[in-house]
Amino acid sequence: MKYLSPTSIKLFTQDAEAFYLRYMAESRAPREPQTLPMAAGAAFDAYVKSYLFERLFGPSDQFKLETIFESQVESGNRDWAWENGRFIFEAYKKAGCLGDLMVELNQAVGDPRFEITVSDEIGGVPLLGKPDVFFINKLGARVIYDWKVNGYCSPRLKSPMRGYTKLRDQGKVKEHVDCFLLLFKGIMINVALFLEDGNRDWADQLSIYGWLLGEPVGSEEIVYGIDQICGPKDRLRFATHRLRIRPDYQFRLLELIQDIWRSIEDDWIFQDLEKEESQERCRLLGMEMAFEGLEREDEFKEMTS
Repeated sequence: MKYLSPTSIKLFTQDAEAFYLRYMAESRAPREPQTLPMAAGAAFDAYVKSYLFERLFGPSDQFKLETIFESQVESGNRDWAWENGRFIFEAYKKAGCLGDLMVELNQAVGDPRFEITVSDEIGGVPLLGKPDVFFINKLGARVIYDWKVNGYCSPRLKSPMRGYTKLRDQGKVKEHVDCFLLLFKGIMINVALFLEDGNRDWADQLSIYGWLLGEPVGSEEIVYGIDQICGPKDRLRFATHRLRIRPDYQFRLLELIQDIWRSIEDDWIFQDLEKEESQERCRLLGMEMAFEGLEREDEFKEMTS
């Protein structure tokens, strides 16, 4: 492997076998097809980024709606996702979320950076990430924003992550009970909770983005913003999260990442086994994946002959 990403790190910690098959086996496991919920989130992401970029900087081929949309939404989902992504975006805009976001972005010193791919070696580990938006405001706060669409295709009401600074729900706006607002370098944040208290996966992802954007591990100068859209479609709610991440959490995360990278470099993926046993397990997994690949090729030949 050339680098680790938030996605690969999460997979290693959840299922080392799936990690090996996805990223390291000679015959790699195919990527899971994009689901409709994933397509809805990707489509909304395209709508909101193209809108914000054009409002701030004017038209751009790189940030044209169709360009971002087609790069993020798989072809089989595009007709459905085009309509549903627009539906989510218009509801997000009508709720006032875009207006609040523009106020924050207008505090930027220099141009906010959208949809950037950043890579660097952090603590001896090559990392790669793709932050949605990054800027530094006039008072020196480093700000990273991300969008999450959760529960759009679900029949049940999706609860937002706790600690939100605002929840817009059918025209009403409220704060979470575990929210204590404080002005931090020009941005109202919740100082009662940290991002890892609400969602550790999101904290891992955004911590890595912060390091890759030049902040030292353990930095307390970054504001992590998440605008969370909670479904289902007929009852969308919009939760605004503005928090920080504890320094000690970041240091522990880096130690975990270093352990993962050491396992990869040492060819010792399954740490619960002896090294030779781990290597043998990898070899058998690779043989199984190669055999499944041959079966798929045979099935395809039969279908097309």
